[in-house]
Amino acid sequence: MVDDTLKQRRGKKSVASTTSVPTPLEQMRSAQAKLIVSRDRTADLHAAWRGQLFRFSLLVVLVTMCQLQTSLSACKREIKEQKGTTVSGVEAIKILIGDSYCELMGVIISSSLAYFLALGLDTGLDLESWPYVLSTALAPICVGLFFNSRPVGCSGGEDLDMTDVNNKRHQFPAVILWHTVVTGAFWFMKKGMKECEENVKLCTQSIENFEKMNEKMAKKAKVKTAKKNE
Repeated sequence: MVDDTLKQRRGKKSVASTTSVPTPLEQMRSAQAKLIVSRDRTADLHAAWRGQLFRFSLLVVLVTMCQLQTSLSACKREIKEQKGTTVSGVEAIKILIGDSYCELMGVIISSSLAYFLALGLDTGLDLESWPYVLSTALAPICVGLFFNSRPVGCSGGEDLDMTDVNNKRHQFPAVILWHTVVTGAFWFMKKGMKECEENVKLCTQSIENFEKMNEKMAKKAKVKTAKKNE
């Protein structure tokens, strides 16, 4: 019995001695591999988000076109309801376009955002890309046109029932809300990828510094052994 217990203890000691503890450098390399995997997964997730945003952007383009159609239809009805005035075709077109500037701007902004998302569908783009910059520059103008044209009819509000004119005539441009969503999403994705890249870079630099330190220590050890041998 005593011999068996001694053998078991020796076996445990041998197993404990064979299981090597990972060195700090190995632990850092393992952490680097995990960070790289996390970065790649984040990139794949962001690519899926960009795909969803692009599909939603096509719906927003349709919504802005519907808003434009609603405004044009209301303006046509107002022109026809005017009494004692005749409007030529060219003048009618000018009135229609002039009264629907906000909706036209919404179509342009939504198309620019859709093009921006289409360009960055695979690799992703920064917010400095020209389609996004164009949409951002036009967004305040679109909001200003909405509040400016809302209380005015196609004839400047004269000889018209303004209660009918204001009744859902110029709807708030939905593209402004969509622009805010796209901006927030891309800012969040850019921030997340930047953090992942910084973590990988920091871990890589730490590994390089640790390897340099090991090389210096190995050189010093060689010098000491050489002096002892002398």
